[in-house]
Amino acid sequence: MPAAFENLAIAQHRDTLRYATIRGGGYRPSIRRFHVGDYVYLQQTAPTTLDVTAGRTILRVREVLPSGVLLLEGRDGVVWKDHVRNCAPCHLPNVDGTMDPSLAIVRASLRCMLCGSAVQAARMLVCDRCSRGWHMSCLTPPIDVIPAGRWVCPRCTS
Repeated sequence: MPAAFENLAIAQHRDTLRYATIRGGGYRPSIRRFHVGDYVYLQQTAPTTLDVTAGRTILRVREVLPSGVLLLEGRDGVVWKDHVRNCAPCHLPNVDGTMDPSLAIVRASLRCMLCGSAVQAARMLVCDRCSRGWHMSCLTPPIDVIPAGRWVCPRCTS
């Protein structure tokens, strides 16, 4: 019985020291270092404490800015911008790094640069440089078939 009390006293002393370190400003959380080409999960705030905070989408680090912000790129080519604090490393050995622009989903609120309408999202092309939307029928000349690979809008080509 006396050994249990000694262990309890040691644990209480350790917790007291840890609390003093954290509250005294001596504790600095370690920020993860990511490099270009690393794969990460983007953490979201969970609605309840029982939910997982890391998302299932795996993103590739495209660029690391000095401010700690990461430019992340998904398989669909969409670029995300988030801080290192919100990213968790992905250690899966079988991550498919190929880009597939056909996975991109056009936002419902994306408006066409020419007509200004947000309808017919399925017939809208998104520029791979500026991420602006263009209806295929509004372009001059109109496009009937979705182009394969990357597409750049008339504004970015000029």
